[in-house]
Amino acid sequence: MKKILSLILAALLLMSMASALAEVRTKVPAGQIEGGPEVYFAIKSAFFKADSDIIVIGQKNNDYFKRYDQPVAVTKVDDDLLVPVDALSKIFQFSYTYDAATGAIHLEDEYVKADLTVGSKDITIDGAADTLGAAPAEVEGVLCVPAVSVGTKVFTLVTGEDSGYTYLAYEETGLPKGSTGPSGSITQLTYPGKTYGVFQPVYWFEEAQMLMPYRLTIPTTYDPEVPNAMVVFLHGGSGNDNRDVERTANYNGETGAYWDFALDRYGFIGLSINGYAHSDYGTKANDPDPAVARASVLGELEVIAAIEQVKAKYNIDESRIFIMGNSMGGGGSLQVAYDHPGMFAGVSPSPGFSTKLDLTVLGDAAIRVVASTEDKGYDTALANYKAWKEKGLNITFRGVCGGYHNVGWSQVLDETLEFFANVK
Repeated sequence: MKKILSLILAALLLMSMASALAEVRTKVPAGQIEGGPEVYFAIKSAFFKADSDIIVIGQKNNDYFKRYDQPVAVTKVDDDLLVPVDALSKIFQFSYTYDAATGAIHLEDEYVKADLTVGSKDITIDGAADTLGAAPAEVEGVLCVPAVSVGTKVFTLVTGEDSGYTYLAYEETGLPKGSTGPSGSITQLTYPGKTYGVFQPVYWFEEAQMLMPYRLTIPTTYDPEVPNAMVVFLHGGSGNDNRDVERTANYNGETGAYWDFALDRYGFIGLSINGYAHSDYGTKANDPDPAVARASVLGELEVIAAIEQVKAKYNIDESRIFIMGNSMGGGGSLQVAYDHPGMFAGVSPSPGFSTKLDLTVLGDAAIRVVASTEDKGYDTALANYKAWKEKGLNITFRGVCGGYHNVGWSQVLDETLEFFANVK
């Protein structure tokens, strides 16, 4: 009896240690700057499906999901799933090396090292021998490893099944049940032939060495043979690429996809940025605290990087790119336009912007200031507008009577898009 109790206690201790180790590994999200503001995008899980080249990524509390497209489909082999090792390394923050001549693969993070070989199920983990569920292999020239056994045995991740998907995560989880709108519908995320509407991709942001998401809206009028105008939106300090544009968005009380409906009416591609960190989009680049300054610089670089991602995939009219934002995003929209004169044909900031920028560098770019009367920044925004107007800027002002800080900009969204549409 004592032996059984000892074995049970030992098993519980090992489970506790594994859980604690997994928790330690997720304390610092990818891209986090030591001493800097917290990053917005922290990956918690990845879902894989055999014969699909789409990995579904859950972030933070798995409250919304993103799509990570792969060059090859996930392959079921023996008791495991072969997944591109490059994708796994970027999702779960480990490095790897591969010697194609010998087939040797080395995996490593700050906690563990492992060695495995193409064509063999054998693996050594910190010098101890173990066995994988399938042998690593090159699939159509892409190095793939058995994700489940590598994830659980090397990096102490949790695995499970849900709705035909196998997941790896830092704790037990699952997929959203049913459709929860454009930011949470698993069907929308994984529909392979989707051409128009709302997309939730991630891409590799080299400067921060992390995956970053954005929300993309492709209007039903989009023609790849014709250059298309694009509107870039920057969210506020507590938002993300989905939350701000899915708020109640007009006086009629329409919610959710009103942002997407409005973009479609004017034929705009919409790019909603997920900010790098709880900081800003470049307005603190000269902060005396180097961690804050670095986060600020990355916040601005990420906006440009996301724009370049869209330009690489879609036919964008570079003379008709517009930028707008609210609160932190309002300041960011002006800062990014100021630092990249000539890049944006129009700017529409809502309160949260600086009074210190010399916007004459924007030349003839059209500026539309939007401010809500119930926002404490209204009077400052109005004063800024008047000062900038006296300098001869191409600028207009729209006060939203009764509007609040978070949603006033969205209540006149149609007007702002019409303003952009009329920019020559």
